Amino acid sequence: MRLQAEGRVRSIGVANFHAHHIERIVAETGVTPVVNQVELHPWLPQAELRAFDAARGIRTEAWSPLARGRILGEPVLDRLAAAHGRTPAQIVLRWHLQLGNIVIPKASSAARIRENLDVFDFELGADDLAVIATFETGERTGRDPDFD
Repeated sequence: MRLQAEGRVRSIGVANFHAHHIERIVAETGVTPVVNQVELHPWLPQAELRAFDAARGIRTEAWSPLARGRILGEPVLDRLAAAHGRTPAQIVLRWHLQLGNIVIPKASSAARIRENLDVFDFELGADDLAVIATFETGERTGRDPDFD
């Protein structure tokens, strides 16, 4: 907040904040962050938190958007990828975009970066989104912020 007051940064973001963490920071400082980066992928879509953030003008950014690559083993993603002429990773990244998430996937090569960027010329249909919604298990690949 000091850096923002000094004009050195324009925006303040947080990472791994649940709704109650955001409520506390706003109550104690009067500052609402503009972005909340949280673990978010089809196993952990965090719908309630995304809605909470959106209601306060906070953008939600997904970290571990591919569940550290583990989600890519879902056979349903293979079928969706084949139907769209894409890779399973591209299907998941497109899902994020259609939910309104900020998504910046990690990539191991220039080819993977290009592949990750090639998600803006197709859309998943309502049936595709409904199928991906069935993946929700609440499984985390990282720690729960309440227990760190």
